[in-house]
Amino acid sequence: MHYSPALTGAFEGEVRAMALVRSQWTSVPVSYQSLALGADRKVWHRGAQVVSAGLVLQGDRAGDAGLSWVQASLSVSAAQRIGERQHVAVGFSAGLAQRQFNISRLKFGNQWTGDAFDPGLPSKEAFDQTSGLRPTLGAGLSWRTHSADYRSGAEVGLGAFHLNRPSVGFRDATSALALPVRWAVSVQATQALSTQLDLVVVGGAWQMGSAREVLAGGGARLWLKPQETALRFTASMRMGDAIIPALQCEFGDWIVGASYDWNISDFQVATRNWGGFELAAVYRPVPAPPVKTFKSCPVF
Repeated sequence: MHYSPALTGAFEGEVRAMALVRSQWTSVPVSYQSLALGADRKVWHRGAQVVSAGLVLQGDRAGDAGLSWVQASLSVSAAQRIGERQHVAVGFSAGLAQRQFNISRLKFGNQWTGDAFDPGLPSKEAFDQTSGLRPTLGAGLSWRTHSADYRSGAEVGLGAFHLNRPSVGFRDATSALALPVRWAVSVQATQALSTQLDLVVVGGAWQMGSAREVLAGGGARLWLKPQETALRFTASMRMGDAIIPALQCEFGDWIVGASYDWNISDFQVATRNWGGFELAAVYRPVPAPPVKTFKSCPVF
């Protein structure tokens, strides 16, 4: 749902809950702490049509002033099955975003007496506000396909966020401070190679103003117990920035994963190659597979 509102409800089963925590650049003074929570479910079925709804909560904090971004978004998607195992969907999201900081944690030149720093002196910095709440809108499209046992499949999502260009400035609400639209494309695919091994491909691209990010990678999924327990390992690269090994375990209704960003950009002078550690968990009750054969046992 972070990539496209149209991916709301795009999973096997009826309901899903997710949590993610990330710590970025702890080896430098300005580290980032991020947290995300989400849940979605299919709320309406009729033939080949499905409507799903979801909620995503995201937040991060960084810097001496505790500059933070908190966003809560509701999303709705409408999916149409094409043929036996293909789906196309359109989705929309609406939410509220808050950006704030604590000015009392900052030090300014006007508080320097010439001999010492005096926090009691006025900073002479004028801010109309130190926090602001703004609405934000998004939309997206998706396509996915899967095999009967869900082992093989592919998924493509396209999303556009902050379509209403909310203002995030602290001094005024001029258009120069409007948040750029965030464009996102995500791709993932799996292909069963044998009874125990699957090929995995992942990728994504994001554009927000002049900021750009491209990620590509792949790996394998090993089934320890068919359709119940599997280990997945992938190695990805965020172009020009980081190499990202990731390990994921699927067992029963749970998926738990961990990844780490090994920084290779010019910023490694400060990070010493240390990047970001991330943990994620997904709870998704999987329906029992249908009985393939039925034998009648007459009662005499």
